[in-house]
Amino acid sequence: MLKRHRYSFGLFWLIAIFLLPLSFIQTLSNGLPIIYQSEFRAIYYGTIAYVWMLFAIYLSTKPKWLDRLIGLPEMYMVHGMLSIAAIVLAYLHKEGTVSSGWIKTTGDWSFDLFLGLMIYSLIFMAGWLTNRVPILKQIKHILEKVFKHELSIWIHRLNILAVILAFIHVQLISYIVAIKPFIYLFDGASLIVLVCYLVSKFVQPLTYQQGIILLNRTIAKNVQELKIKLPRSSHMNLLAGDYVFLAFPDYPGLREMHPFSIANAPNKERVITLAIRGDGDFTRELGQVTTDSRVQIDGGYGRYQAFLDDQPQTSNIVILAGGIGVTPLLSTIDANIDRNLKIFYTAHKQDDLLYLERFDHWQQRPNIDCQLQVGRFKDVQVLTQLPKDWQKNTVFLIGGPSSMMHHWIKVLKQNGAGNGQIYFEEFSW
Repeated sequence: MLKRHRYSFGLFWLIAIFLLPLSFIQTLSNGLPIIYQSEFRAIYYGTIAYVWMLFAIYLSTKPKWLDRLIGLPEMYMVHGMLSIAAIVLAYLHKEGTVSSGWIKTTGDWSFDLFLGLMIYSLIFMAGWLTNRVPILKQIKHILEKVFKHELSIWIHRLNILAVILAFIHVQLISYIVAIKPFIYLFDGASLIVLVCYLVSKFVQPLTYQQGIILLNRTIAKNVQELKIKLPRSSHMNLLAGDYVFLAFPDYPGLREMHPFSIANAPNKERVITLAIRGDGDFTRELGQVTTDSRVQIDGGYGRYQAFLDDQPQTSNIVILAGGIGVTPLLSTIDANIDRNLKIFYTAHKQDDLLYLERFDHWQQRPNIDCQLQVGRFKDVQVLTQLPKDWQKNTVFLIGGPSSMMHHWIKVLKQNGAGNGQIYFEEFSW
């Protein structure tokens, strides 16, 4: 039977929003002096805000175990939304409490820094928001000529400084420090997140795979194809549909990790292929990377294949792809070539349709039907060609522009599809 609901993501939200702060609030409420009763609510707001920010920082370390469970795009969306909610609660905390001296100073510095970073991140790093708010998207395109990828990464890291200031702020409050169960929990959680963050920045890079560029060529307007040879000793856990983070240590401006989907199913030759469109300063510079250049690789990340593995192997697979968003789905098709596949692939221009020879090859198979066209498919075109009883025996993989993906999600749900039947990955950071 198909999984029609995404229980793991709902459970993740429940833990992040309610369960994580619960123990902090419980230990704090048992020890707060009654003299501060009028500030209790504001103190709780500040505590929840701090816990959410700690969790947001932990998510920024890209824990692979959590990626395979709910997906990194979902993690980053939660990271952004929790950060916004934390700022709101921090403001209520600030307005509802009275402090002075260094207690007030460190608290104000932390809040002001968080607020500034939140505004910056909403423009440059929260694609899940800018893709839905046109004016923010326009502002981003204008400003990113100055605030390039590497600079944005370093600015975003100032969140650690803001958390440290909030930590010092709490340590200076004598009646809070006197609540030993709370302060042990507070310090312990802060230490754990700090260690995880430091490991991700200084230890984990030592484990990155060192690949070599075998080929770098233009396959369409503004699209580069990179073939990368992994080392013979590679232990990278790559699945079909995955993406990897790449950095080029020998090229200024390309030294910070950036995610790209693999276009081929993992193979014994340990060669991965990527098709990359030049949308930002990082991707536009890829054309200068020469053969035999070194590349650092972290991966794999993604849930396309894990999603399919969670469903019955007899279920039909329908793929809805647009433009460069077809890239991870190409490798997914290769890895599931014996399944019943229905493919709808579209692009704005004929020249933007990538790897047509692969679709011609797949079309020869009796279990695969490929529909390619220039311009978006109409709803009725897709709905009338879906397998019989598709609400019960079909899963959907979607890749493409944000507006396209959300359109098809809406259409499918309106016609009876469940959340658990649909999977997509929105590169929104």
